[in-house]
Amino acid sequence: MIFIPDSKTNLGANLDSSDKKVNFRLYSKNATMVILCIFEKATGEDPVMNLVMKKSPKGDIWETSVKTYALKDLKEPFFYGYRIFGPNWEYREDFEVGSGIGFKSKVDENGNRFNPNKLAYDPYSKELSHLPSDVSSNLEIFRSGENYHLIDNAKEAPKSVFFKDSLKPVAKLEPRAFSKEIIGEVHIKDLTRNLDMKERGTYSGAAKFAPELKKAGFTMIEFLPLHEFDHREDGQNYWGYMTLNYFSPARKYAYDKSFGKTLEEFRYMVSEFHKNGLKVCLDVVYNHTGEARIHYHNNDDASLMSYALIDNSSYYKLTHNSCEDGCATVDKPQKKYYRQNSGCHNDTNSTNEGFYNLVADSVAFWARQGVDAFRFDLAVSLMDVSKEDNARYCPHTSLCANLSDELRKRGIKVIDDPTQAQEGIMLIAEPWTCGGANCYQLGSFPQNWMEWNDVARDTIRRSALYGSHINLKDVINIFEGTKSRFKNKYGAINYICCHDGFTLYDCNSFSKRDPNTQGGSDWEICFDNYNNEDIKENAIKKELAMLFLSKGVPMMQTGDIIMHSKCGNNNSYNRDDETNYYDYTTACTGGTFENRIFNFCKNLIKLRKDNSVFSSKDYDEKLVCYNEHAQQLDKNSENFWSDYSKNYLGIRVDDREEGFFIAFSKHPFDYKTKLPEAHAGKNWYVVFDTSNKEHTTFENKPFFGLEYILNPNSLVLFREA
Repeated sequence: MIFIPDSKTNLGANLDSSDKKVNFRLYSKNATMVILCIFEKATGEDPVMNLVMKKSPKGDIWETSVKTYALKDLKEPFFYGYRIFGPNWEYREDFEVGSGIGFKSKVDENGNRFNPNKLAYDPYSKELSHLPSDVSSNLEIFRSGENYHLIDNAKEAPKSVFFKDSLKPVAKLEPRAFSKEIIGEVHIKDLTRNLDMKERGTYSGAAKFAPELKKAGFTMIEFLPLHEFDHREDGQNYWGYMTLNYFSPARKYAYDKSFGKTLEEFRYMVSEFHKNGLKVCLDVVYNHTGEARIHYHNNDDASLMSYALIDNSSYYKLTHNSCEDGCATVDKPQKKYYRQNSGCHNDTNSTNEGFYNLVADSVAFWARQGVDAFRFDLAVSLMDVSKEDNARYCPHTSLCANLSDELRKRGIKVIDDPTQAQEGIMLIAEPWTCGGANCYQLGSFPQNWMEWNDVARDTIRRSALYGSHINLKDVINIFEGTKSRFKNKYGAINYICCHDGFTLYDCNSFSKRDPNTQGGSDWEICFDNYNNEDIKENAIKKELAMLFLSKGVPMMQTGDIIMHSKCGNNNSYNRDDETNYYDYTTACTGGTFENRIFNFCKNLIKLRKDNSVFSSKDYDEKLVCYNEHAQQLDKNSENFWSDYSKNYLGIRVDDREEGFFIAFSKHPFDYKTKLPEAHAGKNWYVVFDTSNKEHTTFENKPFFGLEYILNPNSLVLFREA
């Protein structure tokens, strides 16, 4: 199956249906004059056209059109941007670029930052000509401070690239239940940077590597941000969580960096993934941008590149308090600062119609390029319904509550039951943000959102590393899909480690982070396992077993399957080097620790895929709990479940077709347990024991009788056959 992608957008620059003109449409509620500037080259030249746009009588949209014959002398693609006037900088016919004619203030009492000396690229660009740091390493030409606000940056500023789209067909996947996915999270460059291929570190390199991801067992790859960003921002911004444009794929990752080719190469990658049965998920960052920030705590001196120039108070949340230095000093009303609950210089304004529509338009655009799922960074920001200084989160009336309906209006279906094979995309929330009252909202998102489950993360780690810190109620809660949070919904995406924090290997190899880590947190639940390889291997296998035998969708970093280490760095956002790049050599070498984990994990994935009970909607209802004497436990016995001294739990998967028994121990010593009787005509067999190095392949191993000696802190899976 194939489909033809669609690159048309409601706003931005689009060819009309007859190919006879290019229509330009820009949202700005507070602008008073917009001038479209068209360039023949990306840098070094003045515009060849300056066209005054008109505001639509039906809304806050500025429009103009250019006949294609008028563009015939321009090479394709061509480049464009906008000069915009507003209340703080009024338009006058005698205005000259590089002057202060019409200037009133750098920022007014309503937060307007219009400055026609700065060229704004289009928020709906399909491609940016270059990055801000390519032309100004210190961003001076983009700043509004006293020494910079009259500098005309149009010759050097990034511009929107207009090109005629090739629209090559993309392979399409048959619908399948999202509950059956095995998610691998990865930075696109890390995946292939160390491989011997000319396309390494690119979309094309990832496409070529797709068969290997399939062999490993993954069914969906979640890429760290691929929207255009400036990798030099803040010294080094390797991960890409400072988005510049929500419709442009990052050209840094294109093998062919010619203008107009990046989107085509991105689609090629998606198509190759689909041919290998792999879904593609994008990590998207709509809670803040890589643009707006205050320099040196001076509210007059801000970076202005696009959104802030087009309509600062519409695109960003503003506050009367300055939080740049972490304090909350009240300033004069005319000095509106950027609110930053995101912790990244600004918060986008999800209550504003323009940004609200941009998010829905962006998600719909990428869905039409073949993207199957979206993971929303700090998604609670999209729950914010406050127009005031302080955030107020509401899951019922906010953008996140209405996004599915907005996407439906744009022809995009959202999966509403992850346990059924449905057409559509999946919405995934990181259910917290960095600031604001009640900013932790795990389990509060609408029914059709999946959510990253940090309760599973913390409990699984403690179960292997600090068993005395959890009780059996915590343990069964994870196997049952974290019912404490997801009471009436199949919503958990379970994980042990992700890009934020330690790798799986490091989590089990270090008791604290490397002190040289820049910006790393000390919150990690980690332990060096006494630097004993046997203890470490058992702990890692136990964590993996809990992940894949629990209700919910399992996710892991793709590098964790090969035991990638960052040498104790738990915040490698700024490391474009071997800290992050994967090396597959040791994991593919027989007899190594890494190879045993690699094989164990691959077989765990296969076990989950081959036995549908683990991904069933009612999996939690099939779990029956036993004590070490094979006596069934009363789930209402609060004294037992809350007793931290209880160290053993037996969990029978009571399914006639696919019967299993999980023997879980957090005991520091050997522990004798008894299994319940097998069903008539069947016997129990050992599938794996996390403490046994030989158990990397999961054949049914003979087991006589019902008693079994559990090694310290181990997990054993039995199969009924």
